[in-house]
Amino acid sequence: MPIADIMTRKLITVSPELSIGELQPMFKQFRIHHLLVVDDGHLLGVISDRDVLRNVSPFVHTTAEEKKDSFTLTRKAHQIMSTKLVTVESKMGIRDACDQLLKGGVSLLPVVDNGKLVGVVSWKDILRYFIQ
Repeated sequence: MPIADIMTRKLITVSPELSIGELQPMFKQFRIHHLLVVDDGHLLGVISDRDVLRNVSPFVHTTAEEKKDSFTLTRKAHQIMSTKLVTVESKMGIRDACDQLLKGGVSLLPVVDNGKLVGVVSWKDILRYFIQ
């Protein structure tokens, strides 16, 4: 069975120029763990909620916050995104995608056809497929 049959087509994409402060609430709002950084339909990178945590001062929004802490919220998506991407094509088989997840050490696979982002598949999507 191809990845196209289980991938998510409704994508949450962001501009490479969005700040961390603008990205941060999106994870909670959309109940997701990854944001896809896209320019003109082309995938540039992926930002995980863990990437954001690593790049934001732990003192932000606390009484100990200083200017240098709030400044961390101004960094741009393109500055913190992962660019070493593991991607798959929609026609790839689900078992092969499993191999890509494991070999790449990732939890989300962007699905790219002819250079354009068309979907994503996560380890949860694959697990759901195998237990049904």
